[in-house]
Parts: sequence; structure tokens; C-alpha cells
Amino acid sequence: MNQSGYQGDILRLIAHFNASVNNIRLYSTDHPQVKKYIHTAHTILMDLFRIKKEITLLLIDNDLVADNTPIRTGGAHIQQFISILKESGIERMTLVKGLTEIELAGFIEEFASSDDAVIKSSGYIKLGKIDVRVKQAAGTVPELSGEEKETFQEMLEVRDLKYNELKQMYRTMKKRKQVDVRGVDDMIQSFIKGFAHGMNPVNLLASIKSSDEYTFTHVVNVCILTMSLAERLGFKGKHLYQIGIASVLHDVGKLFIPDEIIGKPGKLTPKERKVIEGHTVKGARYILSMQEIPKLAVLGALEHHIRFDGTGYPALKSGWQPNIVSQMIAIADVFDAMRSRRPYQEPKPMDVILRIIEEEKGTTFNPFLVDTFFELVK
Repeated sequence: MNQSGYQGDILRLIAHFNASVNNIRLYSTDHPQVKKYIHTAHTILMDLFRIKKEITLLLIDNDLVADNTPIRTGGAHIQQFISILKESGIERMTLVKGLTEIELAGFIEEFASSDDAVIKSSGYIKLGKIDVRVKQAAGTVPELSGEEKETFQEMLEVRDLKYNELKQMYRTMKKRKQVDVRGVDDMIQSFIKGFAHGMNPVNLLASIKSSDEYTFTHVVNVCILTMSLAERLGFKGKHLYQIGIASVLHDVGKLFIPDEIIGKPGKLTPKERKVIEGHTVKGARYILSMQEIPKLAVLGALEHHIRFDGTGYPALKSGWQPNIVSQMIAIADVFDAMRSRRPYQEPKPMDVILRIIEEEKGTTFNPFLVDTFFELVK
């Protein structure tokens, strides 16, 4: 079962759970309609238990999360289920394989009760509050469990190992030769695995060793930040992988801009600025010539300097709407650029960076994406 199929079953389970609660409140647990809804809910659970031994639902503020994936659809069903959980003071619900239909019926009946009785956990139903761990300041290694620590360390090792391969790949592209981007597959797959554990992306960002290595370090960091944001928004599997490739290649056009302009410490002339701005089109054209590259990467290279309000560059036809991934890359690109030391600027403190991005919500950046990004990095 793929991710969309899994979430579809979760939504069906919640819909039948709600229907059971509503009908118990109208009639009784023994009513035929109630029994039908509970039986269907249990059948759906049995299907889910074939792929997972435990199904965990979390209530975080006003969002519902199923096994680390936010549920962005479902409408009224989701809102009612959130209300039921809030009324009962429950933030975490784990349903364990082996749960019988009789036990499920008793559990649903407790939810439908009109009194203030506390709903308790049982052998196959675990309830509770969410234990929120306060994240440490950006740039420090977080306190992690054993498995999380291993995953975090693996991500750092793969990032550093693939850094040299990425550098070689970029140098080959600078000569306008064909490259095989599958060399960075391990890095992207490692990031996918790590973000599923809820890793703070800021803790994974690489430091610039020297000014001439900014390009390679920057694309790694933009990849980390963009993929983390995409994962938070619910992108999975193949789509998340393609977003990783697009973010790694987003600035490839700068390889074809003279070094004296790219690294100029002073203010650019209007002519030099126009040359710099040409990197988006140059990058998109180069990616179009590459084999077996997701077309999403072409858009990422072309659009990541087009602002949310339609201004920026390159100037495209009126009403052009940048792809959502290009908008994510734009935030990651600016965030990492401001925190990095360059020939023409000192790194900015985190609070200043966040304030600048906040001020650009609705003009330069998509407001919803900014809010979600801040949830990741703050």
C-alpha cells in the first residue's frame, strides 16, 4: 500500500469512528447502524494492521498527524475527530494489532459518553499526552534517542561523503558535460529517512570551509532545508526524491557565470547584475539537456528567484505562478545565503534572518510556506 492509499484508509477509519460516536449519541451501542459503522471501522483497522503493527494518531495544536505524516485532507471528518479528541483531553492515540471488534466498540462507546469520565488506555489502545521535547539552539547537536542518534550520525556521514562527489559533479557540469546525478542518491535517500524521524534541518547544515566552496556547500544545505520543508508538507517517496534532485540542481546556472562576477566583493554594476540574473535561464537550459532528470528540476532552476507576488527574475508571461517546489527552494536559498559568510557579506544572526523572511511574507515568499518553515527551524 502506498502513502496515499494508507492515508485514505486512515481517513475512512476516522469517518466511521465519527459516525459510530454520532449514532451512539442518537441511539445506543446495540443499534444496527452503530454496529455496522463499528464493524467497518474494525475491518479497515485489520487492513492497516497488515502493514503496521501500531497506528498512531497525534493531535498537535489543531493539526492531526498519522504516523508522522500531517493529514491535510478530510475536511469536516478531521475537524470533528479533532474536537472529539480535545473534548476527551487526548493528544496521542495508538491502536495496536490484536485489537478486537468488541474492545473497539467499548472504546468508541466511552468517547460517545455524555459524562466527564476519563477514558483510559487498555492492552491494545494506548492514550496519552504528547511529550514535547524542547529543541536546542540552531547549530547544536540535539538530544536524541539511540535510534535517532544513529540516524542523525548516518545523515552527517553521508552528507560529508557525498559532498566531494557533488563537488566533482558540479565541476563536470561547469565544462557542460553530461553527468549522472545518481551519485547523490544515497545522500537524498538518507535525508528522506532522517526527516521521517523529525530531525531539525538546521542541525544538519554544512559549514563553508572556504569562499570558493560556497556553491557546493550551499546546494547541500538548500537540499536539506527544502526536503525537510517538503516532508513536513506531506511529500513522500518518489516526489520527495525528485524535490531533492531539483534542490541540488537549482543553482547550476551559476556555473556558467564568470567567477569574477560571482565572487565580486563590491556592488555589482547594472550590467553585471543582468549577467547574474541570467543564471536561472542558463541553469534551466542545461538541465533540459541532461538525461533522466525530473522536469521539476528545470522549474526549480528557472523559477527560484521569481517572487510570490510575481516580480523577480526571469520575467515570464503575466500571471505565471511558480511551482510550489520552486517557492520552497526560494525560502531555503535565501535562508542559507544569509547565514553564510560571503566575500561581500558577514553571516546574519538567526533572529535577524527570521525577521527579514517574516517581513517578506506575501511579497517575496509564500506566507503558508514561511510559517511551516519557521516551525522547522525555530
